Amino acid sequence: MMTSSSPYALGIMTTQIEGNPPFLNRGFYRRLTLAGSHAGFTVFVFSPQSIDWLTGKVRGYAYDSTTNQWLSRYSSFPNVVYDRCFFTNRQQYNEHRTAVRRLREQHRSVLFLGYGLRGKWEVQHMLEQDGRFNSYLPRTEAMRSLRSVADWLRADDEVLLKPQSGSQGRGVLLVQRCGTGAADAQARAGAAAQAGASAPAAAPAFTVRGRDAHNRHVGRSFADAPALLRWLRRFTAQRSYLLQQYLLLQTRTGDAYDVRSLVQKNGAGLWQVTGMAVRRGQDGSLTSNLHGGGIVELAVPFLTRQFDPDIASSIVSKLHELSLLIPEALEKYHGRLAELGIDFGIDVEGKIWILEVNSKPGRSIFTYLQDNHARIKALTHPIRYARYLLQNAHQRAVKE
Repeated sequence: MMTSSSPYALGIMTTQIEGNPPFLNRGFYRRLTLAGSHAGFTVFVFSPQSIDWLTGKVRGYAYDSTTNQWLSRYSSFPNVVYDRCFFTNRQQYNEHRTAVRRLREQHRSVLFLGYGLRGKWEVQHMLEQDGRFNSYLPRTEAMRSLRSVADWLRADDEVLLKPQSGSQGRGVLLVQRCGTGAADAQARAGAAAQAGASAPAAAPAFTVRGRDAHNRHVGRSFADAPALLRWLRRFTAQRSYLLQQYLLLQTRTGDAYDVRSLVQKNGAGLWQVTGMAVRRGQDGSLTSNLHGGGIVELAVPFLTRQFDPDIASSIVSKLHELSLLIPEALEKYHGRLAELGIDFGIDVEGKIWILEVNSKPGRSIFTYLQDNHARIKALTHPIRYARYLLQNAHQRAVKE
């Protein structure tokens, strides 16, 4: 049994992998364990597969600060679950969904800090339903079939393809129609043949650039639409994709960038902006994600270099306002949330766009910036919010 003098247990539910201990993000979870112990919590890490539903026990891993080791122990179900599961296949997703459902239905005393958002399309739909964010949302639609890509390209010269459940810029593609299409190339070739000259190389009709599922650079060109669609069929196979309006979100020197805002509930159950930073891509990257080689900069100085000071100040003010409005709007349709990573784009005219909302955000931006104040807040807010939920649950129980 996992023994401790702490009255409450916080269980971090995460994805199981091969290894000892069998999970990633060990540094983050170690820091959460130490922070939790100072706040009166026993903290342990477990996976959906480690739950024994018959005995009501969980095989978890607790960090022992005296030996600097993760120790495997059995415990009862935690009082609060902090869901940090990520999925790389359908089986992991199904096991997670089943575990969450059974805990919510059969063990109602177990509280969740928040319930994970499903996917980009559902988030887009909820924000559209709210009505206040429509001018900040890029045109987006679900890719029902490759015909929808062809239809989009007939109406527009470019489209962004984004995986519904992807992250870190993986699988994101920009498809563009070239300025001189295949028909023009064929006409030039025919004219050259009539003049007795050798035919010039046909110019591509479409180009594709981005990153594959393994975060490797992708760069292709295609002579016509059928060749493009055949390749896209293989690239997007068995994955749900969105089609999105392509926005020019780059610096004056042509580097892609976005603004990541981390918002969390505090110890009073209120939303706060924990911190905000710019993620800037390099070397013509389509996205600014750090896993793709991007770098992090302080938001205010960066934006002041890109825009006039008054415009930059107005942008920052609006980003803060939206950062607090978005979680409240999503909770209205989705249910309880504890923290969000909100990615904003800012185009060359200074217009703000809501790009993505993630209910299981990372915190690496503060490490890159060496912002210890924000890093500590980002770590301790989930602990404080867990205590708030437990206190409220106790007060409701006493009243009833």
